[in-house]
Amino acid sequence: MYTNPYQLKFALLFVMIVAGLTAGAQVHLSAHDQSIHYDWITPSHTLYKHTAFDTLGNITGELVIDHATAIDTAHKEIAFINTVPFAPGKLLIDSSIDNYQGSARYTLTTFPATKHEFIKYLPATVEAHNIIKGVSSTKITPMTEGYFDDNSVWDILGFITFKKGIRYQLDCYGTDTHTQVSIPFEIEYIFDEVTQEQGGSAVSNMVLRVTNPGATAYVWINKKTHLTTKEFVQGKGYSFSQVAI
Repeated sequence: MYTNPYQLKFALLFVMIVAGLTAGAQVHLSAHDQSIHYDWITPSHTLYKHTAFDTLGNITGELVIDHATAIDTAHKEIAFINTVPFAPGKLLIDSSIDNYQGSARYTLTTFPATKHEFIKYLPATVEAHNIIKGVSSTKITPMTEGYFDDNSVWDILGFITFKKGIRYQLDCYGTDTHTQVSIPFEIEYIFDEVTQEQGGSAVSNMVLRVTNPGATAYVWINKKTHLTTKEFVQGKGYSFSQVAI
């Protein structure tokens, strides 16, 4: 499915205005909040078509992300795994490991091996060990207890009982080696939309607006499966769509 970012932007404009007028209360969301139903998460496997656009809405690149969720029931841990062919002959694999209280570990490895990250999430600090082109470094970052990592938070969104009219604020740790700092996120449940799957069946979606200092994302989540069906992200000088195929 092709999603033009500018058609989507105009379609959402009215909803953004209404949401801005009606949004009231604010809630600071913690990774171990009872509104997050980690026990609802089940094993899954989804392919997402990722399409990048330039400032005029022209397609500048496409790839397919292989996304899997695996459950370690013995240790009550959840693995969110992305496999991304980011260039000819090059592969990136990242994995976020969460338990039922929040983030536990994160790894990222590229093939050929030019970059490796191992991140350990502690209650009030993050330990990041990085190897980039053979150069090792370690960074310790203080965090507010109850933070999320900015990788798995996208998978957890569908398992949170959001309410309309409330702005949810949360702290995320930026896993990319260019950030690795605390990033404030804000989430709003802005509307519902029914879409059609291949074959004609109707799907009821919860649509969220997720903002941080670098980007604004609109995320469609299947209310029945809790999985993301599509998203559109607008950042500073870039935009992309991601659609389940």
